[in-house]
Amino acid sequence: MATKPFEDSNSGSKNGIGVDDLKLGVSSEAAIDDSVSNSDADGGLGSRGKRIKEKLETELSPTELQVEDVSYQHAGHAGVKGSDGETHFNVKVVSMEFEGKSLVKRHRLIYGLLQDELQSGLHALSIVAKTPSEV
Repeated sequence: MATKPFEDSNSGSKNGIGVDDLKLGVSSEAAIDDSVSNSDADGGLGSRGKRIKEKLETELSPTELQVEDVSYQHAGHAGVKGSDGETHFNVKVVSMEFEGKSLVKRHRLIYGLLQDELQSGLHALSIVAKTPSEV
């Protein structure tokens, strides 16, 4: 992707940030959509990320699954201190298991499946849960 320098209209200076790299006001769903899919490979996931992926694959038989470790964005936060560093994740799950379920019930299902992780250091989980007909 070509990077175009961002020019500050007030000062005229270029700060080296590419316009293509700026994502202002992007929802967490869009951010996950833009992430690298981990459906074919673990994409550098650590042990917790791999366990999350395996549990969701086994229990939900997803047609699409993305697991993204975003813990690096939260270094120094209270939820990260004293942990192995794998504390914050974004997941996108597309599964027929969500058919007929409200968004709240879909999230509760995922939280229930990942209860062991939540009790052992998983601090934050951003979820996009859809049926195949919703994508």
